[in-house]
Amino acid sequence: MIRTVVVVADDDTSASALRGWAARQMVAEDARWGMDVVLSGRQAIDIEGYIPLLLGHHMVRIAYEGALMLRSQNPHVGVPQLAALLQQRYAAITARARHVTKLLDDTNKSYDDVLVDLESVLAEHHNLLTGNTFRWARWLETDLGLYSCEDKLVGATVPTAYRLGLNITDAGTISGEVLLAVSEEWGGTLVVLGAAALDGGEPTATIDFTRSRGITYRDRLASRYFQRRFEPDFPDSLKALLLLIEGDLNTARTLLLRTAAGHVQPAFRARTITVYHSLTALQRIADRYPHRDTAGMLGLRALLADGPTRRLLCRDGRKVRNRCMHYPMNDPAVLIDPSLPMFGIVEAVYAGNTWERFNTDVASVTNRIADHLSGWKPAERRR
Repeated sequence: MIRTVVVVADDDTSASALRGWAARQMVAEDARWGMDVVLSGRQAIDIEGYIPLLLGHHMVRIAYEGALMLRSQNPHVGVPQLAALLQQRYAAITARARHVTKLLDDTNKSYDDVLVDLESVLAEHHNLLTGNTFRWARWLETDLGLYSCEDKLVGATVPTAYRLGLNITDAGTISGEVLLAVSEEWGGTLVVLGAAALDGGEPTATIDFTRSRGITYRDRLASRYFQRRFEPDFPDSLKALLLLIEGDLNTARTLLLRTAAGHVQPAFRARTITVYHSLTALQRIADRYPHRDTAGMLGLRALLADGPTRRLLCRDGRKVRNRCMHYPMNDPAVLIDPSLPMFGIVEAVYAGNTWERFNTDVASVTNRIADHLSGWKPAERRR
């Protein structure tokens, strides 16, 4: 709900001030959404421990991008008084986690770099969690944990460790103790960002995570589990990436959807970013196997080529993603309309489209791609 009435003026200074106001509003909305998610999660015993693992990367995004906004030198955007309150002890870790959210769009890493990293995480988990019992009982050992919500896979231990920079041997970038400290810093940043709208609202717990079944957990042996998933010759590292994408999309249509009541726009931005980066990653994977004619690959290419998907992936669709990801708006062509969802930004950057239609495409594509990944089993090549 928009509580502030803004009069739109024609001069450039007023238009710039209005864009700055909208950016601050979105930061505050997203930060308060994040705090509500955390506070509400504490009231749902069967979900609380999973919130940082499944939704933590969204908090990282908000913390990273919001902090950049508060430090902006643009007087219509930055809030120096709030920026001075931010802690930066774990800035490097926050930046890394934010980049990983982009999946294969991360300009710091190539496609092969990402798979090498995932292969390393798989090896870490396998080496630590297997070979520890009697030889005759080792077939019972596991090294991959799977999280499910509403009978849909929403995450797994290996992709989560990769995303958050966790090394279960405590020899890597984040140990358990450091993760706690980093999480506290992210939480403190959200509190500061929540004040960006300068209306003094207090964070509250309003999300009902108890409306349906909680999150369940089961252990598997990665090598055995991956034999039943995706293409037979895909390396396990690629299958782990596909598992990450499947989990993100299913999280978007389960947990994220539950958070939309009272937080329509923050949930929309989180779901848009999720599906956009999932699609660009899947497009790059499909491009690596252009002649693969299995049902799984044919189905993936068909979904990537259909109308709603192309509307999300086109140049204007990327502009919407950019406005969901980055708060400041420097383009004078972006005209703010406080009467429209997300202040009319979707309509401003995507000519001929509307927030409602874009939101429908996000939901439709998320559901169809997630269903395809969930049902993608190894199959013989078509003859």
